[in-house]
Amino acid sequence: MSRLLLAALAIALCTCLSAEEWVDFHTPAFGAGGVGVIARGATAARYNPAFGALRPWERTENDPTTLEFCLPTNMSASIHGDDFQKMFDVVEDANDAFDSFQSGAFNTPSSATLSDFSQVFDIFNKLDILDSLSGDGVYATSATGLGMRLGSLFFGGDGLTVTTGGFAIAGAATIVDLDSLRNFRFVDESGAQWDTMISVAATLSGQAGATPTTSGGQQFSADLQAAGYPANEANILAKTAEDSGVNFGGVGADILLDFLINTQNGTGQSLESGANPLEGNGSGFIIRGLAFYEAGISYGMPLPIPVLGDWLSLGVTVRFIQAYTFSHFLAVEDMTSDGVKDMLRSLGRQTQDAYKLKGESRFNVGIDVGAVFTPQIPFLDTLSISFVARNVNGPEFRWDPATHPEPNFIRFDPQFTAGASYTWFYSIGLPLTFAVEGDLNRVSSDILPRYHTQFVRAALTFEPQFGGFGFGIRLGAFKNLADAEQSITLTTGLGLRLWFFHIDFAGQVGLTTQDFGTTADPKAIPQRFGFGVDIGIDIEF
Repeated sequence: MSRLLLAALAIALCTCLSAEEWVDFHTPAFGAGGVGVIARGATAARYNPAFGALRPWERTENDPTTLEFCLPTNMSASIHGDDFQKMFDVVEDANDAFDSFQSGAFNTPSSATLSDFSQVFDIFNKLDILDSLSGDGVYATSATGLGMRLGSLFFGGDGLTVTTGGFAIAGAATIVDLDSLRNFRFVDESGAQWDTMISVAATLSGQAGATPTTSGGQQFSADLQAAGYPANEANILAKTAEDSGVNFGGVGADILLDFLINTQNGTGQSLESGANPLEGNGSGFIIRGLAFYEAGISYGMPLPIPVLGDWLSLGVTVRFIQAYTFSHFLAVEDMTSDGVKDMLRSLGRQTQDAYKLKGESRFNVGIDVGAVFTPQIPFLDTLSISFVARNVNGPEFRWDPATHPEPNFIRFDPQFTAGASYTWFYSIGLPLTFAVEGDLNRVSSDILPRYHTQFVRAALTFEPQFGGFGFGIRLGAFKNLADAEQSITLTTGLGLRLWFFHIDFAGQVGLTTQDFGTTADPKAIPQRFGFGVDIGIDIEF
């Protein structure tokens, strides 16, 4: 019975991969709501290849060749869905029931009451939650690497960007095996002894003549009678299940029926005797994902046509991706007393192994194209309108599934994003920028097929520059329109510029928290959180 509690706990704490399949690689944008249109410098082209080109107000008559380096590192994690607290309640109820078994409530025909029966029956009601898990949970991404940009190579304002780095998207999906629980029974007593336990419990509880009142309860009683139960005992058990809130149309009621029939017939393994419900149980986690190393080459340039070059910049990126995929099944029966730590430890180990070039090695190429429109009209001449298409060729990475059915590919779906920014006071060195951005299509994940993302984002940045000294203050927010359960996430970032050196920090936190624990003792944690840091140098020739 105690191992059954671990099963409920482990299933409750399922974690899943994000459908975003896009990992932030620019710390200032990370702190500004993830709004890529504000990205500048050595890693900006990864958000939109056209960002490698200078905007008209950033150019001078004779732009010098520049060399920029930066070393970004970002991590983020998010919780989706509201199953956690419900599942912790299952664990709490199961613990209470286990205590009843341990204290001997079912040891003799005269010790148990219908309250004890109801306590156990309620767990079967909660099993319906396990059977209908939505797949929502927690996911995490990480990235670290190097960006380099050479500016004004062939003509003023163009830029060649090279980004290299290691990225990871990893998590776990649950597998729930309830059918294996059908081969158990409550107590050692069976037949007449079990009949006596039911009758005595009803008498002690003052419900010797109890009968179900709902159609589901009455059918449950009829099914028990068809299996050999006397009518009065079948009615008592059905009424107790009814009072426990059992959903008679759910799988929990079916398993409860099997438990009761096994107990009457003396078949199956007895929980009272310490049977292990997890032995051979197929519940657990599918831990899967990929770590990938990427080398991207981007080129962005103003349109090489007089006048129009100030209005439109174009860019393209080719990303060479070497991915190491993994798919690993962690059975609940193989976990220790702390199933959550076991799952997280296994998840981390699988990701680290992939980073160390272990696992299924796959190669592919990703192609991004982008454009930035900057109308040179009075009062609108610092407006930027951005459009980018990422992963236009939909690169795929095959893995070997640990179980079936399971996707055979991780595919980075094409993603289309549009955004706009407007900057005030740039000419006096006090640029104040407001920006908005949105995904034009929903993106799904092969790792978590039922989860989708479609973000809208907004940001306000202030980045004054005083000669060799400057700083940046960034505020942002974003919301996933494809996930009603996910609230708005707030972001913030700080940056410092000292001549050729710069350093940036960023953080993200959801506006709401997720209860992580029982109703009686919930632990509130942020629904989404992340952090980033970036250091770099900028050199002019």
